[in-house]
Amino acid sequence: MIVIFNKIILTVFAFTSVPFIMCCQSIFTIGVLILRRDTIQRPGKDIILLCLLNSANVFFGISSAGALNVAMFSALRRVSIFMTMVAQYIFLKIEIKRPVFWSVVVMICGSLLAAANDLTFDARGYSFIMMNNLLTAGAQIQTKTTLSGSRTKTTVLFWSAVTTLLISTTQLIHFNPESFDAWDQPAFLMSFGFSIFLGFFINFGATWTVEQNDALTLAVAGSTKSAIMGLVVCAGLFDPTYKFSWWNFIGLQVSACASFAYVWFAKKQPKTQTKTQMPPV
Repeated sequence: MIVIFNKIILTVFAFTSVPFIMCCQSIFTIGVLILRRDTIQRPGKDIILLCLLNSANVFFGISSAGALNVAMFSALRRVSIFMTMVAQYIFLKIEIKRPVFWSVVVMICGSLLAAANDLTFDARGYSFIMMNNLLTAGAQIQTKTTLSGSRTKTTVLFWSAVTTLLISTTQLIHFNPESFDAWDQPAFLMSFGFSIFLGFFINFGATWTVEQNDALTLAVAGSTKSAIMGLVVCAGLFDPTYKFSWWNFIGLQVSACASFAYVWFAKKQPKTQTKTQMPPV
């Protein structure tokens, strides 16, 4: 839903300032966390690195959502799954099951199939989303490392929001809100409000998922939305910039099905062999 609302804001209403959206999302997140009155720990090097990765990730994520149609955004985001899988193996020493590996490979192949027949190719948008994928993998690995220590979710979310607020505010020098003429339109206000509101919940949910599982599970869980998004967008809803083609549609669905296969193989428990008791002599 947040992808759809960001797409409406940036494409349908041609809103020009991504930093302004980031700034508003950060203010909302900080306000919610302060009202929760949870303990917020002092930042260290691990928090600072994570905050910088998250801020850059949000910027490129929103920018790529504005430059690409929703279907291609959802498909190309799966490249972050492969990056996360490799990063987990290198930095966290987490072994990869063979079925999990091939599920991820099929996901990437489906995405490449869809991208190869993208009728609305945008080099700038593709560059943004590849940076988004790289930063997503880095942020998720760093989040897992940070939460594995003594850091809390509230601390991670709070300082990430503060860093994003500081960075986005410095980029608002040349933006004049009065130059945008759709502030009085209910559709824009609803989309903008939901973008700010959902920004907090998607960050909270992502942090919680990494804490309870691992970074790769979060990456795949986020990609399963494309099973619905691909069908909705291909039906001509929400995104007028999408141009339908069968190869593009098939690639999206192959990638989505592979994401469900990942969930099955990743969470499948190995069969335990039960010891049989020998009869007494």
